[in-house]
Amino acid sequence: MYPTHKFVHFALIATLGLVLSACGGGNSSSSSSASTSSAVSITVPATTTVSSGAPLTFVGHASSTAGAITSMNWQITTLTLGANPVTAVGNSSCSTTQADATGSGVSCTLQLTPPSLLTADTTYQLTFSATDAKGNSNNSLTTLQVLQSASSSYNPVVAVGTNTSATSGDTVPLTCNATAGSSAPAGVTFAYQWVVNDAAGLTLSLINSTTANSSFVAPVVTQATAVKLQCRVTDSNQKTATAIQTITINPIILPTAVPISTSGGNVSPGATQQLDGTASKLYDANGKVTTGTIYYLWKYTSASPSTASPVTVINPNNAVASIVFPSVVTTPTTYTFTLYASSSPIDPTNLSSNAVKQNPVVFYVSALPSIVLSINPQIIQVNSGGIVNITANTSANSSSSPPIYFSWIQTYGPFVTLLNYNSQTTAFIAPTVATGATPAQLTFMVCASYQTTVACPGAGSSTFSALVVVSP
Repeated sequence: MYPTHKFVHFALIATLGLVLSACGGGNSSSSSSASTSSAVSITVPATTTVSSGAPLTFVGHASSTAGAITSMNWQITTLTLGANPVTAVGNSSCSTTQADATGSGVSCTLQLTPPSLLTADTTYQLTFSATDAKGNSNNSLTTLQVLQSASSSYNPVVAVGTNTSATSGDTVPLTCNATAGSSAPAGVTFAYQWVVNDAAGLTLSLINSTTANSSFVAPVVTQATAVKLQCRVTDSNQKTATAIQTITINPIILPTAVPISTSGGNVSPGATQQLDGTASKLYDANGKVTTGTIYYLWKYTSASPSTASPVTVINPNNAVASIVFPSVVTTPTTYTFTLYASSSPIDPTNLSSNAVKQNPVVFYVSALPSIVLSINPQIIQVNSGGIVNITANTSANSSSSPPIYFSWIQTYGPFVTLLNYNSQTTAFIAPTVATGATPAQLTFMVCASYQTTVACPGAGSSTFSALVVVSP
């Protein structure tokens, strides 16, 4: 490389090659736009593409037939709209130069580093300009393309479960874990998405595909078949990474019942749903469908969030069972049930037996609409001793399904006794205010909830206040 101080002479170099040092190497060819009528001749490195975030150097060379080169500089222009600029730019004004050994020319080395965060491939234009002692000038440009992978240290790191094997009818767990890149900022969060990368001609239905841990039931095969599932992770900086878990599905070699269910999906609070396992199949030792008795067991497995009310399975040992979801669901909730099937009676204490196959079934229960309260008018004028009625208006009414429950409390002013304080409309007798006294002000708050026990205020409840002005 050239020395970093001005005009230090080296041994004679017959031909000056271009130097580009970047990530262990670069292109040393040149590209010049110099005019043939100009006394100043310029060369710059050829167009360069990098996929690393390591620091880069670009060497521009200038010479003149009319006199010494007196000034040089580099200019950097971002050609990709919205892209982050390069960083750690050094010597763009060519305050440090390197003279040729013959004294016929001089070089200027530009230092820069690709941006640490790239959302796409980005192109930069590098323009090198020089002027000689007689005022003759010229410039030449080259381009730098930085691939998005140059900021790979900021990408999340994804790890999936080990490659494994399963038998047709098995429930196959898929696990994915993401961590922040080595240079990523603190507080990064992740979103997960499982997709089928290579189904090998099979039909695969993923359970909970937008979570870190997914699963699927291995379909029936006649020979060992490898399928590939990909976990895609996107972090809160919109950086992505993927990893693939390979599962080899083996054919059935023992009499086996494979559970199949068409149940699941989106439902409303209070809905009654069937758990239907009648599509389950019985296979013989050669993997052929056969006739015979299939034994069933349906079980409630879990809910998310975990605070959700559990659900009881009705007729759990039938091919078709049923469930009734809670009528009050204030947070979107995922309910998971499991269908167990076997060619022999099922022991509920040994559901991990090789003879028992499992099929998870997932329902997504939507939340009830939020209750919106209002009181019209919000300010009520009344005389001493008058009867006051206050009615709460809601986005639904008390005859809705499920019903809305109310609770009234007094929050300010002379104490009064509220009538029907657990109804949509409450009432009271206005207190006495002496003649000539300042009107009394009383405030009341109403709470509404789908829960029979109304917390005022409380989780899942809505509140609204009213002002009553009592005149003397």
